[in-house]
Amino acid sequence: KIQINNESKSQNIKIKKKYNLKFEYIFYPAQFWAHKNHIYILKALNILKKDSLIKLGVIFSGSDQGNLSYIKNMIKKFNLEDHVRFTGFVPDEEINMLYSQSLALVMPTYFGPTNMPPLEAFKLNVPVLYSDMPGAKDQLNDAALLLDLNDPKSLVLNLTKLLSSDVLRNNLINKGKLRYNELVSQNNNFNILKKIIENFKS
Repeated sequence: KIQINNESKSQNIKIKKKYNLKFEYIFYPAQFWAHKNHIYILKALNILKKDSLIKLGVIFSGSDQGNLSYIKNMIKKFNLEDHVRFTGFVPDEEINMLYSQSLALVMPTYFGPTNMPPLEAFKLNVPVLYSDMPGAKDQLNDAALLLDLNDPKSLVLNLTKLLSSDVLRNNLINKGKLRYNELVSQNNNFNILKKIIENFKS
């Protein structure tokens, strides 16, 4: 469920406490289809856990579309039970906090590039890591770090950079704000899409 407007009552939600997560986390809002490529994130977290001192978690939101059991089996195989949390359906008052308290939105989907979560992250001042696919740069410009979907080490490298550099994080946030404002001001279709989503939600 999408909610990109700020909700004052959401300020009281402490995400890591609610989901009993010890580590800083990345966020991926996507239903569990195979093409959403959740496994890519698990492979990267497994590399981090084995090869570095970095302890990082992930929160997945979204319903099962046939691939959730596979993802849960891989979590057990990689011994990542302490690192992964599932929210299922997310109420309006929580979605903003899932974004804003995360290290980054990580979206390694095979389909796109015109997806809504990067725009939501831009609006909420969250860095974006996104699939390096045809058209991604047209949508995102230089406001996101792009991922090689053939190599989970690409995500590991970009997460390591993000964790070690406040300058990089702030640059991505500022570029994301600019890109969001450009899309809103230049593309009336974006505003039309927002209205369609709000009407559908109602």
